[in-house]
Amino acid sequence: MTAFLKIDDCKACHRTLPWEWTPVILLGGKPLAGTGVWRSQLVGDLCPACVAILEARREQEQRIRAMQQALGQLLGGEKPYREFTFERYEIAPGNQLAYERCQRFNPATDNLYLWGPCGVGKTHLAYAIARRCFQKSFSVAIRRPWQLSRQMRMKKPEEEQGLIDDFVHVEVLVLDDLGNGGDTAFSRQILQEILDGRAFKDRAGLVVSSKYPLGGLAERLNDDTIPSRLAGMCQVVEVRGVDHRLNINGAADHPTRIA
Repeated sequence: MTAFLKIDDCKACHRTLPWEWTPVILLGGKPLAGTGVWRSQLVGDLCPACVAILEARREQEQRIRAMQQALGQLLGGEKPYREFTFERYEIAPGNQLAYERCQRFNPATDNLYLWGPCGVGKTHLAYAIARRCFQKSFSVAIRRPWQLSRQMRMKKPEEEQGLIDDFVHVEVLVLDDLGNGGDTAFSRQILQEILDGRAFKDRAGLVVSSKYPLGGLAERLNDDTIPSRLAGMCQVVEVRGVDHRLNINGAADHPTRIA
């Protein structure tokens, strides 16, 4: 009967727990091994409540690591994962209104077209939006136009359509650096189908960045079909400033205009 008096202390919370009696289980008239005995309630020197807390903490850490890995893949590498956040964005008079507009972005109702010269932080803002939406469990895709073309090239018609449908239905779609790089009739067709699909389904959550205003984009593409669709879908936000990557000093900074 001395076992009945045994008491253990949890090393984490220091609760005192008496041993528990495990009733006898008979199998073929014989007691099953490990039954009919007194047992400690501790598991690895921890009480059941502390074990549950430890397991929950481990699962949370695993979820965080998995999210960090998935987010890094989404953003395309360590540098955008580390730097492209709203907290690290350098706010200046020329980009403050754009920053505030992006901060308020609602993927259920908003579409944005961010334009301005190189190095003013358009991609930074677009990726920061994508990051926040991803962390809120929205489905997110980030592509540059040439990546769309490459992804679709040489696919069977049904495979191509399946990829287009994916970009139509994703909750947040970031199209970065539109108008830069090689442009073909095929790439314009793919982009037009995606934009039309999202517009016809009244799908919000589109973020486009470009160094061209919509009129300039029409000249760049030698076609006003895509700029016209974007004009009907998006709030156009101009981002002004200097190219911080070139470390240009002394350039004039102007207030952001939101059309």
